Parts: sequence; structure tokens; C-alpha cells
Amino acid sequence: MSDVASRDRGRDRLFIFLVVTFLAFVIRDGLTGVLRYSLSLVRLDMLWFIPDFMCFAIVGIFAYQQIFVKRNLIGTIFVVNFVFSLIVSTLFMQLDILTFLSSLKSLTPIFVGFAFYNRAATELRWARMILVVILIVSVIGVLLNPYIEYPWIGLTTNAFGVERTAGKLWWAGGEVRYGGFAGDSTMAAFTIFTVYVLISPYFSRITNILMWPALVWAISVTTSKTALGVILIYFIIYLATMLFRSRGQTVGFLQVLARLSFVLVLVPPVLILVFGGFDLSTVSPMLGSMSDRIDNTWRGPFLTIAEIFPIGLVIGCGVGCYAYPMTYTALADLYFPLDNFYMTTYMMLGFPFIIFVILQVYFVKFCNDTAKLSLLILMNVYTVTVQCYGPSFATLTVGYVFSAAFAVRSARVSRPSLSKQALPQSARGAGFAAE
Repeated sequence: MSDVASRDRGRDRLFIFLVVTFLAFVIRDGLTGVLRYSLSLVRLDMLWFIPDFMCFAIVGIFAYQQIFVKRNLIGTIFVVNFVFSLIVSTLFMQLDILTFLSSLKSLTPIFVGFAFYNRAATELRWARMILVVILIVSVIGVLLNPYIEYPWIGLTTNAFGVERTAGKLWWAGGEVRYGGFAGDSTMAAFTIFTVYVLISPYFSRITNILMWPALVWAISVTTSKTALGVILIYFIIYLATMLFRSRGQTVGFLQVLARLSFVLVLVPPVLILVFGGFDLSTVSPMLGSMSDRIDNTWRGPFLTIAEIFPIGLVIGCGVGCYAYPMTYTALADLYFPLDNFYMTTYMMLGFPFIIFVILQVYFVKFCNDTAKLSLLILMNVYTVTVQCYGPSFATLTVGYVFSAAFAVRSARVSRPSLSKQALPQSARGAGFAAE
């Protein structure tokens, strides 16, 4: 019994370390402006990278668990694909030690999300309390931003020879895009809607509905139309689940929506095939930006790789390729802002990533966590026009919603051994229909 108790304590310590790493990324990316400014004042900029080092440890633990303990086929394939793509990126982009670390850092947060198989980041009460504080602070930071000029706007920091701006003042259509304490409007909006979705099942229905005006107001101030659309979709899904009498019906409904949401993965490739090379502005001036996205943002990287590295269309051009690490290399002139998560990740990992996505559709039926299912739906909408690389929390969130696939205990995907998602009884039915 002592050996069993010792193993259980070890698992608990690992899970707490995982949750702390998760929260470290939420805090760092949700409060980027505040943290970079504060760390620069005390000349401790290096502390910014602590979550990344914690993340590297989790990658090793995850790889060991998937390959040697669970013998999980999909986990093993992804780890091998990741290592192979690191080698490809090193050769293709001619990475030095700093750019290699940057490429490594770009994708590793996804493993933190993966590691939450059969567990939830919110199952510990103190973790939920921290997330509630982050949500409140993020909303307040954005709402105050139009009236207060934060000191970190335009602040540039330097670490490992790479310069970063803590906060920029962005404009869209003559309107200021306020970033609050995150310093970036897109990340501020992303933090608000993702953190809210994670903790909303723990609130009563009345509390949730009362929170909605403040959330919409804050995201509207960031002028992030994608985030605003996504959170409105969540409100609709939330109201729809109130029609169900049992949690089982709610989970089944969310699983169906989650599977259907993968259809959105096909939207960019279909638009490229149908409208690639055609100037949509001739049909309507309002479609000019869509035409530019189809021909340049989405199609451009594939045309470039087809010309200079043809095999890259199959094996990928490596981790960090057509994400922010590429801008630090000699290939920076070939960079396109490929603003779609699935297409960017395919460019990195190649054909194996298609298999990974297809298997994700299958593994949806093994996910019983309402927050994860809701986030999966929303992320598939959000990532149509957002890359989700750069802010580590965005990359982590994608991994989090994909985590159910990694709970399989053998290489035979036909016989998964999955227990019920670890969602405390007190939370079940709080935001969704009760059992």
C-alpha cells in the first residue's frame, strides 16, 4: 500500500506542477504588458522565460508517458513528428542556437495542453480562484485603457539578443485597439474569452448571464471581431444546453457540435482551390481583403515552399516555419503572416499532422469535459483566421482541447481506456444542465 500511496503522491505533485505551468502561461500572456514593464524596472527580464523552462520539463515527461508507459500511438507519432520537424527546421532555416530555441519554444506549449488528458486545469479550487482573478483583472485592464495611458506602451525589452515590445498601440479603421494589461488587443480578448469558458461551468446560470455584458463590453473595446464573434457563439451554445435535463445530453450535444466544427478546417483550402488567383474585389470592394488573404496570406507560403523546398509540402518545413521564429532567420524575406492555425501547423509538421487532425475527430467521443468541448468548438472557429503561435497560452489552449486523445493506454486506438473527465461534482450542472 505504501508503494501505491507513494505513486499517487508523485502523480499529484506532477499534476500540481502541470497546473502551475498552465497558470504561469495564462498570467504571463494575459498580463504581458504589466509583467514586461515590471521585470524591466527591476532588471529581471530573464524571469520571463521561467514558464518556458517548466514547459520543456513537461515535454519530456509527456513523451516518456506516451511512448513508454501508455504506449499511445497518436502520442508517439506526434512526439516523433515533432523531433523530426525540429531537425528539418534546423536544416531548412539554418538555425543557430538562439533561433533553434525560439523554434522549440514556439510549439512546446501545445504539450502542456496535451498533458491534461483525463484531467482539467480547473479541478483544483485554488487554480480556479487564480483564473477568476485573471479574468477580472483582464476585463478591468481593458475597460480602463481608453482613459489611462499605460506606461508599457512602446516599451522594448531585450533578452537573449531578441527585442520584444511589451505593448503597442494598434489602430483598426481609425479606431484604437486597446490591449489592457496584456498590451496586445488580440491577446487581451483571447485571454478574456478562454479563461471565462474554462471557469463558467463553476458559476450559476444567473451569475454567468450577469457577467455577459461586461465580457462583451471588454472584448468590444479590444475591437477583436473574431473574439467577439466566438464569445457570442459560446453564449448561444450555453443557452442551448439549458434545454437539456441531464449532463449526458449536454455532453452528447457538445460532442456533435465539436465534430461538426472540424468542417471549418477545410474552409481555407476550399477557398484557395475555388477562388485562388481570382480578384474578388471585382465582385465587391468589400471582398478585396478576403482575396488578399486567399492569394497571399494562405496560399503564398505553399507556393514559396513548392518553389524552394518542394518536399516540404509533404514533410513540412520544420517547427517555427511560417510562424514568428522564421522572422529571426535568413529566410525572413520569404515570411508570410499565415493566419490560420491548421495551415501553419501543417507547414511545420507536414502530412502526419493531417492524420493527427482526423484522429481528433474520432477522439471527440471520449471527451466528457463540457469546458474542453466548448473550447474545442470555439477554437476551431477562432483559428480560421488566427495562427495561435506567438502567445504561448494560445498554443497551449489548442493542445488542451485536443488532450482527450492522449489518455489511451495502449497502441490500439480501438480499445481506449478512458475514465470520466475529472470535473468536480460541484461543478457539474453549475453552468450546464445538472445530472
